[in-house]
Amino acid sequence: MKPDIIINKEKKHIIKICRSPKMFKKELYIYQKKLPFTPRLLDHDGKNTLMLEYIDGIPIGELMQPDFSKIAEMYVILHSLELKKGKCICHYDNNPKNYIFSDQKYYMIDFSDWKYAPPETDLIHFLLFWASIYDKVKFEKAFRKFIDSYTKKGTINPVEWEFFIPEVIKRFDNRRKKFEKTEKNPDILINRETLKNIY
Repeated sequence: MKPDIIINKEKKHIIKICRSPKMFKKELYIYQKKLPFTPRLLDHDGKNTLMLEYIDGIPIGELMQPDFSKIAEMYVILHSLELKKGKCICHYDNNPKNYIFSDQKYYMIDFSDWKYAPPETDLIHFLLFWASIYDKVKFEKAFRKFIDSYTKKGTINPVEWEFFIPEVIKRFDNRRKKFEKTEKNPDILINRETLKNIY
């Protein structure tokens, strides 16, 4: 269940009313870490309501050319926060609408679904959205830029990467069916093959 959101552009904040204590705690946990790419936490009631900085920007899906190297850098920071039994904090809801471009800076929003998971699953899931949008040439460039930037400071296990691709594709496709999204991109299968070539 999605939270209720009240936007106040004049006061430059949003009120996010979470539908469950679990969702509230998950969101609060991330925003209290004061990451450089998340909206600032302005206040909360300790129960179900957060007040966050309002980011007046554009979802990256609406940009002609997102900077995938900058987006990868956000993932490196997120995945480096902490480890629990070999798993890291993953955004998990990697829909392009949850990434905002504002004043030459990229932001990551909506952490109600985050979980501890292998970083490869987060990266694959994010890239699958673009594999559904871009033609094969554009996707190859975006993919290379994203992976090259991530691996400058982060680590991708190629065995884990290959192992998780089918599982994450299944999750992605199930999500698309749930929201009645049909795949129209003729290059989607080629793009999904490209995903296997991280090195």
